[in-house]
Amino acid sequence: MYKDYGLTVTAGLISLSMGFGACKAKKDIVTQEAPQSANSAVLLDYPSLYCEHVGRLKLRTDVSKELNIFCLDGKPTQQLLDFRSKSLSAEPGKIDIVTLEIEQNDEKDSSRFVIAWSFHVPIRPFVVKSRPIYEYIARTYQTETIKFTGNSQKRKDDPLDSGLHLWSVDMNYALEVKGTSGITLNNTRKTQYNLYQVQSGNEEMGFGVEHLVDGINPDFTRSTMLNLSFNDGKGYNDGQGGAVVVTVLQFEVNNQGFPATAKQSVLEIAQYIANGMYEGLKQ
Repeated sequence: MYKDYGLTVTAGLISLSMGFGACKAKKDIVTQEAPQSANSAVLLDYPSLYCEHVGRLKLRTDVSKELNIFCLDGKPTQQLLDFRSKSLSAEPGKIDIVTLEIEQNDEKDSSRFVIAWSFHVPIRPFVVKSRPIYEYIARTYQTETIKFTGNSQKRKDDPLDSGLHLWSVDMNYALEVKGTSGITLNNTRKTQYNLYQVQSGNEEMGFGVEHLVDGINPDFTRSTMLNLSFNDGKGYNDGQGGAVVVTVLQFEVNNQGFPATAKQSVLEIAQYIANGMYEGLKQ
């Protein structure tokens, strides 16, 4: 069970691996019927529809730990429902970063963070999936003590795993944090971001997965981000409604003996990524 430590940071400080597909699923996305009688005046239960189908996707990595926070046994958890409700009632642009779990291991000099946030944008999930979410995440953030840089490259010729797999992107990150006594912490990682359509024939749901790909990494033992996007309930393939975007990020990082510094920098960067995603998707 994840604990909520109540750590929040509002939008305005910073913006972070993932988004949704740039194109419609290809020729084999015709095998399954989606809801037929959706009226834009009727609110659809998208969290239930999402969790019913997302677990069937063929992914390139195991993200069950992170996904179980929001979808468990094919049903939405209270966490997902709470994040959805919060995004629909929040002021536009106000994004609270919620720390679900922090675990510090002094013996191994490691820190583990489970962080989540959500927001609502007035564009449909199909439009969300068409945006280059990876560019909103892999950007430069710099203060007097932190320098976070990232770059991304879409894999144009990468073979897809299924018709619901829309695209892949290679991501590279470097982090420099000034610690005490003039010591600088340096961390690097390589990840891959993959975007999926959740249900065949339904353009109103997307699933982004970012995972570590550089093998044995002395700095990170886990770096996973999930982006869930679904219609706010007002439409179905008819141009109606906006999108709810819910993100969870799990880091397991070598803090090099500076757990407090690692905590501060990770929370700042998470807010930076969240803000960047919102700014890229807000209209």
